Amino acid sequence: MFRTDAEIIGADREGERGASMVTVLLVSLLLLIASAGVLLESSVNTANVTDAVADLQAYNAAESGIQSALHVLRGYAPPSPLLDPNQSPSNPANQITYYRAVVTGSSNYSGDPSTSARLSRWVNYNYTPTGSTVPDRVVLSGEPYTPQTGTAYSLQVYDPDSTGTNVSFSTSASIDSGANAKTWGSGGDTATIRFNAVTGSVVNASTGVGSSSLGNWVISATGAGATIPKTAFTLTINMLLPFQSTRVIRGYFETGNVTPTSAGGLKIRYETQTVTIMGSSFTLTGGIFYSPTSQNDIGYVVLPNAPNVSGGITAANVSVTPAEPQRLLIRATGFGPRGAKKMLETVIQRNYFGGNASPATIALVGPSNGFVFNPGNASSMTYSGDDQASNYVAPPIGVSNDANLQTVRTALSAFNGTVIGTPANVTTELPTWLQSTSNLDTVVRALRATARASGGYYTSGQVPSKFGELYAAKGITFIEGDVELTGSGGGIIVCSGTLTLKGNVNFNGMIIVTGAGGLLRSGQGNGVIQGNIVVAPYDINNLAAGFSAPKYDLSGGGNSVVTYNSSLVYNGMDAVSDFVLGVGER
Repeated sequence: MFRTDAEIIGADREGERGASMVTVLLVSLLLLIASAGVLLESSVNTANVTDAVADLQAYNAAESGIQSALHVLRGYAPPSPLLDPNQSPSNPANQITYYRAVVTGSSNYSGDPSTSARLSRWVNYNYTPTGSTVPDRVVLSGEPYTPQTGTAYSLQVYDPDSTGTNVSFSTSASIDSGANAKTWGSGGDTATIRFNAVTGSVVNASTGVGSSSLGNWVISATGAGATIPKTAFTLTINMLLPFQSTRVIRGYFETGNVTPTSAGGLKIRYETQTVTIMGSSFTLTGGIFYSPTSQNDIGYVVLPNAPNVSGGITAANVSVTPAEPQRLLIRATGFGPRGAKKMLETVIQRNYFGGNASPATIALVGPSNGFVFNPGNASSMTYSGDDQASNYVAPPIGVSNDANLQTVRTALSAFNGTVIGTPANVTTELPTWLQSTSNLDTVVRALRATARASGGYYTSGQVPSKFGELYAAKGITFIEGDVELTGSGGGIIVCSGTLTLKGNVNFNGMIIVTGAGGLLRSGQGNGVIQGNIVVAPYDINNLAAGFSAPKYDLSGGGNSVVTYNSSLVYNGMDAVSDFVLGVGER
């Protein structure tokens, strides 16, 4: 029996029954899987976008934390509670410093149990996590704030250079411009003063202040003794650690008839009670400070022991505070919604001046060939080294060689006004930025760039409509070339030409003149300059030639006053302060 072709074909396809349904199911399954993948990808992408936004918000919160820390370090936020409740918030005792920023006892509020400096005395940590009693974040957004919905930040402040609280130093002395000892009298009747210095002395100032000695004065006598006339001395402090720098305490012995049993009225008169080296204050103790009113009534007086009392030894005791860090590392942690967290770090530097100001009210840096110093001729003029902010007395006029010092002394001997303090050769005390033309030019270039960026740059012939803020001693004004100034200002003035003061000029801060014409003043005029003045001329196109002769020429009269003020000097130096060296994400 034969089958037709149709029957044969039908019989062959009987095994394929349901294949179409299977195919449809397979295709449907693939479409379902694809759809699920699309939905999953869409949901994951949505979550990623959401997380990216939260991460960005956390990053922005960390940036806000850094800006907040800079705001505090620039002195725009008072501490709460005050460091010294007996002083106003604007008093230096209550102002932020780099040292206070990294020490928990001053950086954090009273009772803050945190072991890290986090500026909680200066910024308001106002979110306390569940289960804690200590606020740990500064809220930026979210009312009420929760870690799932709002943004916040926290801070930590470190000293990247490990400045520490120990201060190491050595001392030396010179009596009557000679050695560390001098003898008066003749034969068997003599009187001798010797200074025994210290080498590598280390002071622990971990509590904020430590006690030490710069060395000992030793008075001895033979026979009937001898009369010690008024004799000048210098006592040099060389900081060894954590930085290297030098300051000199000048003074003199007041006349006394010294015998083996009596100091005979001899006095040790230091011209200053306090000197500051890299932020570390060395303050003499054990005597009486006299607020200077003239050259003959100045400084810190200590009565020495007679030769038969304590071996004739009188210690030059001092209290010492820690040095000031020159850089800070700020770590800001930003918190965003959904538990997002970002951490940024930045290193900031205090200022361009390396921590030390000029050691004199007026510093004239350069050689003697062509040197000009004319203090003016009015009896009402005053040059004062008396620091208006501390018990420091600086040289009113400081020069960089003995020949120029003699010129200054000769000019002041005929001066009719008032001089408070002793002019001096301050070469050994010049800060790093004044020790060479290349060092100074580096600072001047940085100041020029800052002034350009802040709108305080003027070309030769342009007269600034204003030059900084008088009372705040803030702002930077850079004049490229010669200029005549009158009026009031503050902060820093840099003049690369001749600076002429006319009429009534009042200024708080630092004036730097690098032009060969120096600083001039003509005609009558009143005014007060508080801070200091540096005249250090050099050729910007020939740094290898070194400094040229400085010129300071006040040919007119008037009631002008130039006086030292350490607070305003540092305000001026900090007019370009706390600049960021770099920011990185951890």
